Amino acid sequence: MRLSDFYRSVGLSDIVNNKRKMNKVLRLASFSPDFCFESKKDKKGRIYFDRYKFLGAGFGVSVHGFRRFRTNKEGKTIEKHVVNDWGVFAQGHWDSKIAHAFIDMDADQLQYCFAEDSDSGNAFEFRINNGLEVMEKFAKQPNYDAVIDFEEGLARANVAMLMIFGTVLLPVLKDEEHQDFRAAEEAIQRELLELARAGDETAEQSLFQMATEQEADLRERLEREDLLSVFEGYFLNLVEQSGIFSILADILAVEELVNEASLERIYRISASITGTKLTLYVGEKDLTGVPIVGMRIMGIGLLQGAVGL
Repeated sequence: MRLSDFYRSVGLSDIVNNKRKMNKVLRLASFSPDFCFESKKDKKGRIYFDRYKFLGAGFGVSVHGFRRFRTNKEGKTIEKHVVNDWGVFAQGHWDSKIAHAFIDMDADQLQYCFAEDSDSGNAFEFRINNGLEVMEKFAKQPNYDAVIDFEEGLARANVAMLMIFGTVLLPVLKDEEHQDFRAAEEAIQRELLELARAGDETAEQSLFQMATEQEADLRERLEREDLLSVFEGYFLNLVEQSGIFSILADILAVEELVNEASLERIYRISASITGTKLTLYVGEKDLTGVPIVGMRIMGIGLLQGAVGL
Protein backbone atom coordinates (compact mmCIF):
# COMPACT_ATOMS: atom_id res chain seq x y z
CA MET A 1 0.00 0.00 0.00
CA ARG A 2 1.21 3.48 -0.91
CA LEU A 3 0.54 6.60 1.12
CA SER A 4 -1.39 8.04 -1.85
CA ASP A 5 -3.84 5.11 -1.65
CA PHE A 6 -5.35 6.76 1.43
CA TYR A 7 -6.00 10.14 -0.24
CA ARG A 8 -9.34 8.92 -1.60
CA SER A 9 -10.65 8.71 1.98
CA VAL A 10 -10.89 12.53 2.02
CA GLY A 11 -12.37 12.81 -1.47
CA LEU A 12 -9.30 13.25 -3.70
CA SER A 13 -9.60 10.13 -5.88
CA ASP A 14 -10.93 12.08 -8.91
CA ILE A 15 -8.39 14.93 -8.92
CA VAL A 16 -5.22 13.51 -7.33
CA ASN A 17 -3.87 12.64 -10.80
CA ASN A 18 -5.13 15.87 -12.41
CA LYS A 19 -2.05 18.10 -12.27
CA ARG A 20 -3.91 21.35 -12.97
CA LYS A 21 -6.57 20.82 -10.29
CA MET A 22 -4.15 19.53 -7.67
CA ASN A 23 -1.74 22.41 -8.28
CA LYS A 24 -4.61 24.82 -7.63
CA VAL A 25 -5.37 23.10 -4.31
CA LEU A 26 -1.72 23.04 -3.28
CA ARG A 27 -1.26 26.72 -4.16
CA LEU A 28 -4.16 27.53 -1.84
CA ALA A 29 -2.49 25.54 0.92
CA SER A 30 0.85 27.28 0.27
CA PHE A 31 -0.33 30.89 0.08
CA SER A 32 -3.67 30.87 1.91
CA PRO A 33 -3.39 28.25 4.69
CA ASP A 34 -5.96 27.94 7.44
CA PHE A 35 -3.20 27.27 9.97
CA CYS A 36 0.54 26.70 9.83
CA PHE A 37 3.72 26.12 11.80
CA GLU A 38 7.18 27.51 11.03
CA SER A 39 10.62 26.72 12.44
CA LYS A 40 13.25 29.24 13.40
CA LYS A 41 15.62 30.41 10.66
CA ASP A 42 18.55 28.01 10.22
CA LYS A 43 22.19 28.84 9.41
CA LYS A 44 21.40 28.91 5.68
CA GLY A 45 18.57 31.37 6.19
CA ARG A 46 15.82 28.80 5.61
CA ILE A 47 12.55 28.88 7.54
CA TYR A 48 10.84 25.49 7.26
CA PHE A 49 7.04 25.38 7.27
CA ASP A 50 4.04 23.06 7.47
CA ARG A 51 0.89 24.68 6.04
CA TYR A 52 -2.62 23.25 6.23
CA LYS A 53 -5.71 24.00 4.14
CA PHE A 54 -9.17 22.65 4.95
CA LEU A 55 -11.10 21.16 2.02
CA GLY A 56 -14.09 20.31 4.18
CA ALA A 57 -15.12 19.84 7.80
CA GLY A 58 -12.06 18.53 9.64
CA PHE A 59 -9.92 17.45 6.68
CA GLY A 60 -7.70 18.88 3.97
CA VAL A 61 -4.23 19.01 2.42
CA SER A 62 -0.86 20.06 3.80
CA VAL A 63 2.31 21.32 2.13
CA HIS A 64 5.81 21.10 3.57
CA GLY A 65 8.88 23.08 2.56
CA PHE A 66 10.86 26.19 3.38
CA ARG A 67 11.15 29.85 2.54
CA ARG A 68 14.11 32.19 2.56
CA PHE A 69 14.98 35.74 1.56
CA ARG A 70 17.47 36.47 -1.22
CA THR A 71 18.81 39.59 -2.89
CA ASN A 72 18.29 39.80 -6.67
CA LYS A 73 20.50 41.53 -9.24
CA GLU A 74 18.73 44.85 -8.65
CA GLY A 75 19.55 44.67 -4.95
CA LYS A 76 15.95 44.02 -3.92
CA THR A 77 15.09 41.46 -1.25
CA ILE A 78 12.78 38.75 -2.53
CA GLU A 79 11.23 35.80 -0.78
CA LYS A 80 11.54 32.35 -2.34
CA HIS A 81 9.23 29.44 -1.45
CA VAL A 82 10.26 25.82 -1.98
CA VAL A 83 7.70 23.02 -1.46
CA ASN A 84 9.32 19.67 -0.77
CA ASP A 85 6.25 17.51 -0.18
CA TRP A 86 2.51 17.48 0.34
CA GLY A 87 -0.06 15.21 1.94
CA VAL A 88 -3.50 15.03 3.50
CA PHE A 89 -4.67 15.37 7.07
CA ALA A 90 -7.87 14.65 8.99
CA GLN A 91 -8.88 15.58 12.50
CA GLY A 92 -10.71 13.55 15.10
CA HIS A 93 -13.80 14.68 16.96
CA TRP A 94 -11.92 14.66 20.24
CA ASP A 95 -8.46 14.47 21.76
CA SER A 96 -7.47 11.07 23.14
CA LYS A 97 -5.61 10.70 26.41
CA ILE A 98 -2.38 8.77 25.84
CA ALA A 99 0.38 7.30 28.00
CA HIS A 100 3.89 5.89 27.49
CA ALA A 101 4.40 7.83 24.26
CA PHE A 102 7.45 7.17 22.09
CA ILE A 103 8.29 8.98 18.84
CA ASP A 104 10.35 7.51 16.00
CA MET A 105 11.19 8.31 12.38
CA ASP A 106 11.29 5.96 9.39
CA ALA A 107 13.63 5.89 6.39
CA ASP A 108 11.39 8.40 4.55
CA GLN A 109 11.71 10.89 7.44
CA LEU A 110 8.06 10.40 8.46
CA GLN A 111 7.48 10.62 12.20
CA TYR A 112 5.35 8.10 14.10
CA CYS A 113 4.02 8.14 17.63
CA PHE A 114 3.67 4.89 19.55
CA ALA A 115 1.45 5.16 22.59
CA GLU A 116 -1.20 3.58 24.77
CA ASP A 117 -4.79 4.76 24.86
CA SER A 118 -5.27 5.71 28.51
CA ASP A 119 -8.98 4.85 28.55
CA SER A 120 -8.87 1.39 26.94
CA GLY A 121 -5.24 0.30 27.41
CA ASN A 122 -4.95 -0.44 23.68
CA ALA A 123 -1.49 0.10 22.21
CA PHE A 124 -1.47 1.91 18.87
CA GLU A 125 0.71 3.96 16.54
CA PHE A 126 -0.04 6.82 14.17
CA ARG A 127 1.72 8.97 11.57
CA ILE A 128 2.39 12.44 12.98
CA ASN A 129 1.05 15.38 10.96
CA ASN A 130 2.64 18.11 13.09
CA GLY A 131 6.11 16.60 12.75
CA LEU A 132 7.96 19.89 12.29
CA GLU A 133 6.45 21.26 15.50
CA VAL A 134 7.40 18.07 17.35
CA MET A 135 10.98 18.12 16.06
CA GLU A 136 11.36 21.75 17.14
CA LYS A 137 10.35 20.72 20.67
CA PHE A 138 12.83 17.83 20.61
CA ALA A 139 15.63 20.16 19.51
CA LYS A 140 15.12 22.28 22.64
CA GLN A 141 15.78 19.36 24.99
CA PRO A 142 19.26 19.66 26.54
CA ASN A 143 20.05 15.93 26.80
CA TYR A 144 18.73 12.40 26.28
CA ASP A 145 17.13 12.20 29.73
CA ALA A 146 15.21 15.41 28.98
CA VAL A 147 14.00 13.87 25.70
CA ILE A 148 12.67 10.83 27.57
CA ASP A 149 10.92 13.09 30.08
CA PHE A 150 9.43 15.12 27.22
CA GLU A 151 8.01 11.99 25.55
CA GLU A 152 6.64 10.67 28.83
CA GLY A 153 4.91 14.02 29.32
CA LEU A 154 2.93 13.71 26.08
CA ALA A 155 -0.58 13.12 27.39
CA ARG A 156 -2.94 13.72 24.46
CA ALA A 157 -3.27 13.28 20.71
CA ASN A 158 -5.89 14.06 18.09
CA VAL A 159 -6.08 11.01 15.84
CA ALA A 160 -8.28 9.98 12.89
CA MET A 161 -8.22 7.07 10.45
CA LEU A 162 -8.10 7.40 6.64
CA MET A 163 -9.78 4.27 5.29
CA ILE A 164 -9.02 2.63 1.94
CA PHE A 165 -12.32 0.77 2.12
CA GLY A 166 -14.98 -0.26 4.59
CA THR A 167 -17.88 -2.67 4.91
CA VAL A 168 -20.93 -2.12 7.11
CA LEU A 169 -21.89 -5.19 9.16
CA LEU A 170 -24.74 -6.13 11.46
CA PRO A 171 -24.04 -5.73 15.18
CA VAL A 172 -23.48 -8.64 17.52
CA LEU A 173 -26.75 -9.22 19.37
CA LYS A 174 -26.30 -8.38 23.06
CA ASP A 175 -29.00 -8.63 25.70
CA GLU A 176 -29.21 -6.24 28.62
CA GLU A 177 -27.50 -8.69 30.99
CA HIS A 178 -24.54 -9.05 28.62
CA GLN A 179 -24.23 -5.27 28.20
CA ASP A 180 -24.25 -4.74 31.97
CA PHE A 181 -21.58 -7.44 32.40
CA ARG A 182 -19.34 -5.91 29.72
CA ALA A 183 -19.73 -2.40 31.18
CA ALA A 184 -18.76 -3.68 34.64
CA GLU A 185 -15.81 -5.62 33.21
CA GLU A 186 -14.53 -2.58 31.28
CA ALA A 187 -14.82 -0.41 34.40
CA ILE A 188 -12.72 -2.92 36.36
CA GLN A 189 -10.13 -3.05 33.57
CA ARG A 190 -9.83 0.76 33.50
CA GLU A 191 -9.34 0.84 37.27
CA LEU A 192 -6.70 -1.90 37.12
CA LEU A 193 -4.90 -0.11 34.27
CA GLU A 194 -4.58 3.04 36.36
CA LEU A 195 -3.20 1.04 39.27
CA ALA A 196 -0.80 -0.89 37.02
CA ARG A 197 0.55 2.35 35.52
CA ALA A 198 1.26 3.52 39.06
CA GLY A 199 3.37 0.39 39.65
CA ASP A 200 0.84 -1.88 41.42
CA GLU A 201 2.09 -5.44 40.72
CA THR A 202 -1.14 -7.03 41.98
CA ALA A 203 -3.10 -5.00 39.41
CA GLU A 204 -0.71 -6.14 36.67
CA GLN A 205 -1.27 -9.78 37.65
CA SER A 206 -5.05 -9.27 37.70
CA LEU A 207 -4.97 -7.76 34.19
CA PHE A 208 -2.91 -10.70 32.94
CA GLN A 209 -5.36 -13.15 34.51
CA MET A 210 -8.35 -11.37 32.91
CA ALA A 211 -6.65 -11.41 29.49
CA THR A 212 -5.90 -15.15 29.85
CA GLU A 213 -9.50 -15.96 30.75
CA GLN A 214 -10.86 -13.84 27.87
CA GLU A 215 -8.54 -15.57 25.40
CA ALA A 216 -9.64 -19.01 26.61
CA ASP A 217 -13.31 -18.00 26.26
CA LEU A 218 -12.73 -16.73 22.70
CA ARG A 219 -10.95 -19.93 21.66
CA GLU A 220 -13.83 -22.00 22.94
CA ARG A 221 -16.44 -19.87 21.17
CA LEU A 222 -14.53 -19.90 17.87
CA GLU A 223 -14.92 -23.67 17.75
CA ARG A 224 -18.70 -23.36 17.43
CA GLU A 225 -19.46 -19.78 16.28
CA ASP A 226 -18.75 -17.51 13.30
CA LEU A 227 -15.67 -15.25 13.60
CA LEU A 228 -17.62 -12.00 13.24
CA SER A 229 -20.10 -13.12 15.87
CA VAL A 230 -17.38 -13.91 18.37
CA PHE A 231 -15.38 -10.71 17.89
CA GLU A 232 -17.39 -7.60 18.70
CA GLY A 233 -14.38 -5.59 17.50
CA TYR A 234 -10.68 -5.75 16.77
CA PHE A 235 -7.79 -3.35 16.20
CA LEU A 236 -4.87 -5.05 14.41
CA ASN A 237 -1.65 -3.40 13.20
CA LEU A 238 -0.94 -4.81 9.71
CA VAL A 239 2.51 -3.31 9.00
CA GLU A 240 4.96 -2.34 11.73
CA GLN A 241 5.72 1.41 11.90
CA SER A 242 3.15 2.34 9.27
CA GLY A 243 0.02 3.32 11.20
CA ILE A 244 -1.97 0.89 9.01
CA PHE A 245 -4.62 -1.08 10.89
CA SER A 246 -7.39 -3.55 10.16
CA ILE A 247 -10.42 -2.70 12.30
CA LEU A 248 -13.85 -3.93 13.31
CA ALA A 249 -15.67 -1.20 15.20
CA ASP A 250 -19.07 -0.15 16.53
CA ILE A 251 -20.59 2.89 14.79
CA LEU A 252 -21.48 5.66 17.23
CA ALA A 253 -22.33 8.54 14.85
CA VAL A 254 -22.31 9.26 11.10
CA GLU A 255 -21.85 12.48 9.10
CA GLU A 256 -21.90 13.01 5.34
CA LEU A 257 -19.30 15.53 4.11
CA VAL A 258 -18.25 16.98 0.74
CA ASN A 259 -14.73 17.75 -0.46
CA GLU A 260 -14.98 21.38 -1.61
CA ALA A 261 -12.30 20.94 -4.30
CA SER A 262 -13.43 17.68 -5.90
CA LEU A 263 -17.11 17.65 -4.79
CA GLU A 264 -16.68 13.99 -3.81
CA ARG A 265 -18.84 12.77 -0.94
CA ILE A 266 -17.25 11.12 2.09
CA TYR A 267 -18.40 9.75 5.42
CA ARG A 268 -17.00 10.81 8.78
CA ILE A 269 -17.83 8.11 11.30
CA SER A 270 -17.38 8.14 15.06
CA ALA A 271 -16.55 4.61 16.18
CA SER A 272 -15.55 2.59 19.22
CA ILE A 273 -12.91 -0.10 18.70
CA THR A 274 -12.63 -2.37 21.76
CA GLY A 275 -12.95 0.68 24.00
CA THR A 276 -10.84 3.08 21.92
CA LYS A 277 -12.85 5.90 20.33
CA LEU A 278 -11.74 7.00 16.86
CA THR A 279 -12.96 9.15 13.97
CA LEU A 280 -12.97 7.36 10.60
CA TYR A 281 -12.97 8.99 7.14
CA VAL A 282 -14.00 6.90 4.14
CA GLY A 283 -15.04 7.78 0.59
CA GLU A 284 -18.67 7.13 -0.31
CA LYS A 285 -17.51 4.98 -3.27
CA ASP A 286 -15.29 2.88 -1.00
CA LEU A 287 -17.92 1.97 1.59
CA THR A 288 -20.09 -1.12 1.08
CA GLY A 289 -23.43 -0.74 2.82
CA VAL A 290 -25.10 2.19 4.55
CA PRO A 291 -23.49 3.29 7.84
CA ILE A 292 -26.08 3.51 10.61
CA VAL A 293 -25.60 4.08 14.32
CA GLY A 294 -25.54 0.70 16.08
CA MET A 295 -24.09 -1.17 13.11
CA ARG A 296 -20.41 -2.15 12.79
CA ILE A 297 -17.79 -1.17 10.24
CA MET A 298 -14.90 -3.36 9.08
CA GLY A 299 -11.98 -2.21 6.93
CA ILE A 300 -8.38 -1.07 6.61
CA GLY A 301 -7.07 2.43 7.28
CA LEU A 302 -4.14 4.64 8.16
CA LEU A 303 -4.01 6.24 11.58
CA GLN A 304 -2.64 9.79 11.46
CA GLY A 305 -2.95 12.85 13.62
CA ALA A 306 -1.32 15.48 15.78
CA VAL A 307 0.52 15.06 19.05
CA GLY A 308 -0.65 17.47 21.71
CA LEU A 309 2.26 19.64 22.86
